[in-house]
Amino acid sequence: MELRQLRYFRAVCEAGGFAKAALALEASQSNLSAQVAALERELGAQLLRRVTHGVEPTPAGAILLETARAVEDRLQAAAREVEALASGRSGTARIGLIGTLVALVTKAFLERMSSAHPGVALTLTEGATTTLERDLAVGHLDVALINLPVSLRSVRTKALFVEELVAVLPADRAGRGELRLAELAERPWLLPGSENALRGVIEAACERAGFRPRVVYEYETIRLVEEAMHAVRGVTLLPAAGVVDRLPAGFAVRRVADAPSRVVGLGWFAERPVEPPAAEAMAVLEDVVRRGVGQRRPGLRLL
Repeated sequence: MELRQLRYFRAVCEAGGFAKAALALEASQSNLSAQVAALERELGAQLLRRVTHGVEPTPAGAILLETARAVEDRLQAAAREVEALASGRSGTARIGLIGTLVALVTKAFLERMSSAHPGVALTLTEGATTTLERDLAVGHLDVALINLPVSLRSVRTKALFVEELVAVLPADRAGRGELRLAELAERPWLLPGSENALRGVIEAACERAGFRPRVVYEYETIRLVEEAMHAVRGVTLLPAAGVVDRLPAGFAVRRVADAPSRVVGLGWFAERPVEPPAAEAMAVLEDVVRRGVGQRRPGLRLL
């Protein structure tokens, strides 16, 4: 049994005769008749019977007609789904975000995706760069917005912006004007955990300034910093763009003359193609960063 035979049989049944079906299909009546006859021989049953104004399906033919309609309709639906997936209009995109950028990009990104690509289902994951790198490599994520450079060669990247780190410390101990790292040497420090790329950046800058930070609290997400700052009353370095919106009450931001900066960009697994839905999401995410985040944030320079 061939799909073409089912299509011809359905056309004859719905047209009520071979002549009208042949005209609709742009095929010869003899070909249609031969294909229906081949079906009847294969199934061992009469599928059509003649009536006054043409033909109609027999009881056996009615069963086959129902199946033929379901098969052809499902194939057409599958073709539409595949075409939509290939064009990026539907499918799933799994996106990773480092915690310091979640509040800055998520709302605008989701709104843009909902408007421009409503058929694409999104999965968002927050994590440290090293965690998101591994998720890209093992196929749990399609694209991630992460700190650069990355440690895995299999992750390809595109740098988007450079962002300076600023000091966040109790307002009553912040002083005025710009600081130098050495002025913070005796303070208790809050730093990200060892898996966070910023940890090494901050520690290296402190060592260049002549001291090792006395770490009293390690955090995994930016939200935990906000809670711990009040309890510890220590100092930390955070990305400038994210601090503006999330500064805890009673704390101040100070620029640090010799503070390090970080580079942020997009990452994806080099050995696996980025599927169209994820590629569309990546383009939107980059545009949100460049137009939304980069144009109005102090301490941030687009690349």
